[in-house]
Amino acid sequence: MDKICQEPLHLDWESLRTDIVKHGLRNSTLMALMPSETSSQIANATNGIEPPRGLVSVKASKDGILKQVVPEFERLKNQYELLWDMPNNDGYLHLVGIMQKFVDQSISANTNYDPSTFSGGKVPMKQLIKDLLTAYKYGVKTLYYQNTRDGADDTQSDLQDDGCASGACKI
Repeated sequence: MDKICQEPLHLDWESLRTDIVKHGLRNSTLMALMPSETSSQIANATNGIEPPRGLVSVKASKDGILKQVVPEFERLKNQYELLWDMPNNDGYLHLVGIMQKFVDQSISANTNYDPSTFSGGKVPMKQLIKDLLTAYKYGVKTLYYQNTRDGADDTQSDLQDDGCASGACKI
């Protein structure tokens, strides 16, 4: 990652390493990423570092169906890179690798595949292995889900302008 992210370390890490070897370490977890799936719904935020699947997401659980609009919909709607518009996982894995360098807990990175973009409509094992090795190369500690697009219609045609300033009324 040092070839990709050349941000210098700003603190005296060698002295810290020496002190840890000499004295041990307590409360070693210093940084984690938020929000996760559930807390993002409560906070009306996007799901951590994951690109949103759509400007409106419909999430179903045992508690019912929740429609969620991306934050600052009106101002940022043309700036979001939606999940299924990404050509592949390369840029995402690259980004996670850079962040992982500075996050001591594991980042649960997800990869995403649209079978319709592959020959025969199936994601080849070669692609899964390539992404796994790319993640390993970049220092990503955890690949969590390998999501595939299920063919559901993701069009956002139901987002008419109803005058709601926050964007939440658009659902």
